[in-house]
Amino acid sequence: MSLSAKIPASIALPSPIYPIRDRACQRGELLPILPDTLWRIDSGFIRTVVWHYGGQAATLGIWGPGDFLGRLVPPVEGCQLECLTPAILSGIPAGRLPYNALHEATTSHLEQSQTLLNILHCRPISMRLMELLIWLAHRFGSEVERGWVLDLRLTHQAIAESIGTTRVTVTRMLQSFEREGRVKRLHHHRYFLSGQNDAKNRGLSQVEF
Repeated sequence: MSLSAKIPASIALPSPIYPIRDRACQRGELLPILPDTLWRIDSGFIRTVVWHYGGQAATLGIWGPGDFLGRLVPPVEGCQLECLTPAILSGIPAGRLPYNALHEATTSHLEQSQTLLNILHCRPISMRLMELLIWLAHRFGSEVERGWVLDLRLTHQAIAESIGTTRVTVTRMLQSFEREGRVKRLHHHRYFLSGQNDAKNRGLSQVEF
């Protein structure tokens, strides 16, 4: 599957499935991974993340409205859920989720893990960053004339933790992309991505960072 392929629509619950609890959380807040409950994101964005010794973070997944989080797949030891933005979630007993919805949610987690692993193996790092931005734009962004607007509001630090590099490197590469006309930074950590990136990513940026 191409990194820039359209991600399937979020999973809709049948009308008889009601949440057992709602929860509002703020940016930076950590959520528990409960043994018998799944979190459905109603609004906002959340990442699955682990912290290594020394406080270094590694992002394992980025999730948005309609996605389910919880013990869909065996969790990595120390994995936590961190709100990237203010978010509202519904807690739903795993046993109430129909098999087809549970299967789709599990498949979505596995596909995202494979996609992020593929991105992490891109070289040079400039291509890795652009592949991440393209994937995020197609998954969470809005298509506009001549490109996409990504309103995920990721900080440079969060982006760096998603592709295994440093905040300084991400800042430098984004400045390079902007000079090339491939990316334009908007207010509040939003980005415009030129539609040319999908076809030309493997040829435009040859600078090794």
